[in-house]
Amino acid sequence: MTGQAQTPTRKHLFQYSFIALPLAFAGLPLYVHIPDLYTRDLGMNIGLIGAILLVIRLFDAVQDPVIGYVSDRFYKQRYMIITAGFAALFVGVGAVFYGPHFAVPTAVWFAMSMICATLGFSVLAITMNMIGGFWSDNKEQRTRISAWREAFGLVGLLVASVLPALFLQNMSAESSFQNMFWVFAVLAVCGFALFSLFVQHLVADGNAVMKPVKDSADIARKFAFWKILIGPDRHFFGICFLTHIAAAMPAALVMFFIRDYLKEEEFAGAFLFLYFLSGAVLMGLWVKIAEKTGKERAWLASMILAVLTFAWSFFLNEGDAFAYGVICVLSGLALGADLALPPSILADRVSRQKNEKEATQYFALMSLMPKVTVALASGAGLLVLNMLGFVAGEDNTQAALTGVITLYALVPCVVKLCAAIYLGWLNKHEGVSNEYNERT
Repeated sequence: MTGQAQTPTRKHLFQYSFIALPLAFAGLPLYVHIPDLYTRDLGMNIGLIGAILLVIRLFDAVQDPVIGYVSDRFYKQRYMIITAGFAALFVGVGAVFYGPHFAVPTAVWFAMSMICATLGFSVLAITMNMIGGFWSDNKEQRTRISAWREAFGLVGLLVASVLPALFLQNMSAESSFQNMFWVFAVLAVCGFALFSLFVQHLVADGNAVMKPVKDSADIARKFAFWKILIGPDRHFFGICFLTHIAAAMPAALVMFFIRDYLKEEEFAGAFLFLYFLSGAVLMGLWVKIAEKTGKERAWLASMILAVLTFAWSFFLNEGDAFAYGVICVLSGLALGADLALPPSILADRVSRQKNEKEATQYFALMSLMPKVTVALASGAGLLVLNMLGFVAGEDNTQAALTGVITLYALVPCVVKLCAAIYLGWLNKHEGVSNEYNERT
């Protein structure tokens, strides 16, 4: 699969990236806000919701490698696969936001609509990442493309985080999420229309990313997931796994930290806003740093920055809202690198090994990792806190609160530091620094 070497225009970057904004609605709202709606307003048992979400996560983990294989195997129908993914996402989000109809039991409606939304999200996310990785042959442009996509994704997270609170001030939870769907619908239709124009540009320009091979012997006929997992890129994926673990633990426990440890629940939305906004605004900074130092060096620098800034959280006490706000901004600086650089680095590695015919399967594995690590981090974190006697929203013992701050701040920093050491070793082992010096 050979992309084009010319510099992508801002117009085409916008057409490609905008759909990442509505795609974010299938992340945070579905797994944070919607369970509250179905429990409090629609009468579902919280344990049943938890069980359904666990099963969906397992389904999600299995489907990603399959999606990658199908996209590689039937590359001529890739745009049809993308269209089917968009349709599934649109229907699934609409169904889950609007709630049960047609006398369908609430639990069945919730499960089926979530599966539909999750399937659509995975198809779009995996395929978008692969196309972005091989749209251009230029390594620096790959980072730029990835940064545009991830910046729109962070803006989508900001919108999806703020809208529920705004709507809930003036209407019921059920009505607020129905209105959220219409915001999503407008953004999604616009995003898919723009993305379709982008695909037309690729085809008209002769770019091979939508038609990666011509010789039928080169088509990815085998399910390559295990070969990829244990192949030359196993160390790279190991580093990605550690970085996702380091991000998943604070994500799973952030509300406990803000509400029960800092006692600053009223600022929870503001903290998240600062974090995501910092990541989005300064995404371009990492593109420039990567151009000057190399992607691997830039990623390593971001890991060190993340550890140095986020470690400060471990020393906070009740009421330290301003200090935590500063931490959200500073640690958000490193977020942009974690989002933009690994997909670009992966595309470089796949090209170097000439494995483009299995490219989507590589990105499917990358898509799978955050889902697995979120499940592991939330499960392990909640289990440990339960053993320490922690109760959300109640007065807790010092031992329980120490458990919260340790799991939220200290453990992720240790894991991130291990990822940085691992990446430093891999860079030295593969001669990344020498390769960059020769190129420059």
